[in-house]
Amino acid sequence: MSQPKVYLAGPDVFFPDALAIGEKKKAICAQFGFQGVFPLDAPLDFEGSEPRALAYRAFDLMVELMEDCDLIIANMTPFRGPSMDVGTAIEIGYMHGRGKPVFGYTNVTDDYAERVEPDGFFVEPFGLIDNIMVEGSVHRSNAAVIRGSVADAEIYTSLDTFRLCAEHAKEVLAG
Repeated sequence: MSQPKVYLAGPDVFFPDALAIGEKKKAICAQFGFQGVFPLDAPLDFEGSEPRALAYRAFDLMVELMEDCDLIIANMTPFRGPSMDVGTAIEIGYMHGRGKPVFGYTNVTDDYAERVEPDGFFVEPFGLIDNIMVEGSVHRSNAAVIRGSVADAEIYTSLDTFRLCAEHAKEVLAG
């Protein structure tokens, strides 16, 4: 039987060392019996493309990668604000909607409600790491969002919590 393919979602694709992070995550996945698929594995030709056309081609390639995967592990660490990367949230919803298991992790431990600046609007008081719609997708996969506490300087570089999440995914999928 082949290794389950896991789509590795997260803001990591925006980091200067994105390819190296992807390779490290794929190596960790292999330790737990998964084949990691990083979004930047998709062949995207930047030459001669109008920016909007390139963006939509990138979207189509990410969807193709997700379709070919059996599950998702999403980096839900807050990115560019108190919440997770919005593209990652879409990928979580897409995989959940396709009936594929959703696993998530974050390198912060504070609840979403603790990270949001008061603005007079209702904030979900459920003790979740982010919006109920993304964490609910993980919960419906009989999993938990794995929270890790790392130094602020390592919030986007530490893969310790990712490793714990990959191990958690293996345990959950084994039944």
